[in-house]
Amino acid sequence: MTEIPSMEMPEWIRNPGEFDIRNILQDSLCYLASGLHGHFVKCYMGNAYSFVYIDYYISREDLLQDMAEYGFTGYRPILHETIDPYRLHPGGWDALIWYYRDDDPRREGRLDHFREDRERAYFAGHREILNTSWKKVLPAEGDGNPNSWREIQKEPFAEWFIFERTEEYDETHNPKRFSFFFLNTEAVATYQALYLENRIAPKFLVIPQYGFGMNWTEFGERESILGRSIFYPDHPLPEYIVGMSGFTNPWPEYTHRVKKYFNGFNFCVTIWKFSGDPARLNPPVIERSGVKQLIKNKENVDINLPVIEQREPALHRSPENELVFVEKGEFEMSEVWEGENGKERKTLYVILSYDFHIGKYPVTFQEYSRFCRETGTEEFIDRYFPNVRKPAVRVNWFEAIAYCNWLSEKEGLPPAYDELGKLLDCDGSYTTDLRRVAGYRLPTEAEWEYAARGGNKSRDYIFAGSNDVDEVAWYIENSSDRTREVGLKSPNELGLYDMSGNVWELCSDNSDRYSEGLEINPYGETDQWKVFRGGSAVDHPLTVAVSFRNIGVVTEDSMIGFRIVKTVLVDEGEQ
Repeated sequence: MTEIPSMEMPEWIRNPGEFDIRNILQDSLCYLASGLHGHFVKCYMGNAYSFVYIDYYISREDLLQDMAEYGFTGYRPILHETIDPYRLHPGGWDALIWYYRDDDPRREGRLDHFREDRERAYFAGHREILNTSWKKVLPAEGDGNPNSWREIQKEPFAEWFIFERTEEYDETHNPKRFSFFFLNTEAVATYQALYLENRIAPKFLVIPQYGFGMNWTEFGERESILGRSIFYPDHPLPEYIVGMSGFTNPWPEYTHRVKKYFNGFNFCVTIWKFSGDPARLNPPVIERSGVKQLIKNKENVDINLPVIEQREPALHRSPENELVFVEKGEFEMSEVWEGENGKERKTLYVILSYDFHIGKYPVTFQEYSRFCRETGTEEFIDRYFPNVRKPAVRVNWFEAIAYCNWLSEKEGLPPAYDELGKLLDCDGSYTTDLRRVAGYRLPTEAEWEYAARGGNKSRDYIFAGSNDVDEVAWYIENSSDRTREVGLKSPNELGLYDMSGNVWELCSDNSDRYSEGLEINPYGETDQWKVFRGGSAVDHPLTVAVSFRNIGVVTEDSMIGFRIVKTVLVDEGEQ
């Protein structure tokens, strides 16, 4: 076994200043369902200097009394601040507490029925408008009820300390200082509100043993809501997972065991190191935009890095419009129909003379629910909850294009469709020239297949991103006949997820059969017959191939969804 490399004390702890949540989260040890005490501060000195402890049944008074009477042996607080909830997340404490719909089909996990009554509400006087739209991963079937322990939930609070070693202890009592941030609230929601929204992962994530702390869900299961939150698509991952007693089987991504020890309280503790792509770990902290950073190289010599523009924090970005650029190009468009034994026929050579953006994922319930709430559109209530990041289904073609027009309006773009579903150009005139359509729309069949095949980066895979169907697709043999959250399988060459399997995807146009020859920017006006591509979670491997077509009179279906597209417009003289 190897040791965990030590790190230097961060400057913001060496010279404490104003509370900065990104400093607190970066390189932290996050201890879920920690209880009032936790030995990890003592055990990980030198490996972490920021400790984020989360629990949900401790009062502020109990915590402060304990800190005053006991604290941490050999240390005294030199800084203490009560952190206002809106400094952690724009939604305040509402962002850190789980809420459910009143019409929950399973009749459990109900909303706080007194949320509009400030005298009787569960956290009376502590919330404004209920807002759950920020949540990226909500409970699904198999998870427990996060409100099941609300009878012992104390009022949420957050307290921040910096502790310093006292004079009677020498340097062997390591380190000189450390940050201790304690939040009393629900652990999984807090992980999403803080770490996911700031696109930071803790250096160490401590996962309690099975059943410890009366958890409402099994934290140790890779497919549980905690695991799904940690592995949220494109989000950085913890460098180490610390498993408490009972959590003895590492996740597939954490197979390198670093250390195993007994602490005398929680018995066996095992540390696993991330064994996947190092690029998935935390990027360096960027302090300020437009400022050169001063760091030291291996020879301890100061070096200047070039100016790096700070990325906008994730909590200010809209979940819609997560788009991928697709460069113009040409390809052989193929056709496979049911009953042809999977034989692919090359029938049409297509040239796309314009660039476009396409949704990285199918539109999710989380995104579609916002459209429904703002427009009054009737919302399909899925048994796996309406706001999850599963593909939105039971959306008919006209509802899908209404969503596209709504998204265009929100961004100040002209609509792509009229009320009959005909394409509109920048000036509002009918068109079939996709280069002149400015608003959001559904992909054409040609665009969909070109993007699914990987565009100009295509490696001619059978499925979108691989010849191994299990690597990229949810289909009948691995899905348990149900759709899954987007982005859990591998992407294709362009970074697009779920182009094969999970749900069928509606196309904007319709061509009854492919004609042989050459087509430039093909678009066939649609009628009652709608084309949908990609296959679904209840289909066979042949059907989820990028070449397979389906067509039918579609109103709505539990296995049909859609994704969005937007043309990259150019000057008319360049077209």
